[in-house]
Amino acid sequence: MDACNMPVGPAAVRGPRHRFRNPAGPAVVVQSLIAAQAVLDVYIIATGGKESPWLSEELVLFPAVLQVSCRVAFLVRFHRVRCNAEVLAPNSHKYTPGFAPGAWITPLAVWWLPRRITLDIRQAGGPPRDVRLIDAWWFVRLCHGPLSVAFHFLVLDVFGYRNPVDQGISILCAVLALAVVRRVTANQPAGPLAYFDMT
Repeated sequence: MDACNMPVGPAAVRGPRHRFRNPAGPAVVVQSLIAAQAVLDVYIIATGGKESPWLSEELVLFPAVLQVSCRVAFLVRFHRVRCNAEVLAPNSHKYTPGFAPGAWITPLAVWWLPRRITLDIRQAGGPPRDVRLIDAWWFVRLCHGPLSVAFHFLVLDVFGYRNPVDQGISILCAVLALAVVRRVTANQPAGPLAYFDMT
């Protein structure tokens, strides 16, 4: 452990809980994958929606792998910035760093807890000036995710869907997600940081 990451005060007895890690690397990976997914959505719309060559049996695996990669990278980055937030504002969070990625896969909680944790992460780095941006991203994400799936499945009785409206919402969600990732990452210093007195 280097001098920049030595705990101080009573925290030295308990040992450090979290070490600040530069969030820039995971953020670049996530932003690249989100942008690639948005470009793919634009291409799917431009080439016929459901009839797009990218959705043919030969190529349909590529969009699926891209989507899974994007989600995994997002969760890794989300966990890292949540751990960093614990260093920036120790003992001020309602949910543990370990629960940060878990909130995205917990039934029902996925509707509101990730937004709450994102706001806490943003607030740990300074005044939460980006609440409207985070709220806009979260609203569009709900429209693209759970609400859209529920509408198609329960009202339209279809589960596989690809149309310009769905793709358009997906693109808007991607643009807002890029902005949120950028703002949250920029709000955390490049590190390393000294440990704060966690008393």
